[in-house]
Amino acid sequence: MVFVESYSHHYAKEVLKSWLSCDVLNYNKNEFIFNFSENIYNNNVIELEYPIYKNDSMNSIKYNWNMLLGDGINPLIPTYEELIKKRIFPIAIIDLVILDNNKPKYYIEVFHKHKTTKEKIQKLKDLGIDNLYEIEAGWILNQIKKPDYLKMVR
Repeated sequence: MVFVESYSHHYAKEVLKSWLSCDVLNYNKNEFIFNFSENIYNNNVIELEYPIYKNDSMNSIKYNWNMLLGDGINPLIPTYEELIKKRIFPIAIIDLVILDNNKPKYYIEVFHKHKTTKEKIQKLKDLGIDNLYEIEAGWILNQIKKPDYLKMVR
């Protein structure tokens, strides 16, 4: 399955990631409404296109993918297609996830034309994700510098 997204959606996610990315020399990260810390095991705390999967033996909500399928240190975000080949069927894909100590902490959806569906929001809530934020791609791309706040839709 190939996912197609607009340039606005794609680049808004990249810009948002750049705003939130940590400098590895900073120990604490407190920006916008998010609070997370860096550690030696996870210098890349912002993950794009994060697959959500949960069953009795594997849980990408509780553990980062590099802890589930990788070596626990080097970044690993499997694509939808890679997971399907392993017979792992993602429940959802989140645009951007902020990790704290190798565990997903904040989930962010960026939308261009259509907000996140009520069905997807409910599905994620049912899985235990209640810290899902949503931000408009146009708002991100209209900024001329890193803003002092994020204008969240929800």
